[in-house]
Amino acid sequence: MPPPPRDSAPGLHHVWVNATGNESYYVDDVDRLAWIRRLAQVSKELGWTCIAFCQMSTHVHLIVAVPDSSLPIGMKRLNLDYSTGFNLRHGRVGQFVRRRYGSRRIELGSDLLGAYAYVVRNPVEAGLCPRAEDWRWSSYATTLRISKDFPFVDASLVLDELGGATDALRAFVEARYPAETATAGV
Repeated sequence: MPPPPRDSAPGLHHVWVNATGNESYYVDDVDRLAWIRRLAQVSKELGWTCIAFCQMSTHVHLIVAVPDSSLPIGMKRLNLDYSTGFNLRHGRVGQFVRRRYGSRRIELGSDLLGAYAYVVRNPVEAGLCPRAEDWRWSSYATTLRISKDFPFVDASLVLDELGGATDALRAFVEARYPAETATAGV
């Protein structure tokens, strides 16, 4: 039975991609930076707004605002380009991505805030760092204006939900996110 059709309508989407089995999606910083460059390029080419991303070891999360029906096209391009480069660089053959990307539509308001906190808190929940802003491979520190590492990220929609204040965002993210906002199957 074929998988159900993708939600490709314009709007906000929480997207995730997993490596095959227990393999690492990123072996080193070169892989992580290659994926980030591809994300920035795809976002620019397709007019996406990257609101957040967080790279873990075996998977990645992102929140994007998509102006049209280009989510499947962009994710195919991002996954194919990254997988091809990864396989070449590491002398690997075969399918790299476990299954097609997962996605969930996000509504403005508490849904967006909950999804955002879930994405950026992933490394904290995994025990990789004490605070979300400490994780080098997330856009969160850029949003808090602690770093300028990822200038293509624009989390203004998230900040707008909290009156534009980075302090309010930090307080929200540091509070444990509600369990019901976690995405099943991620």
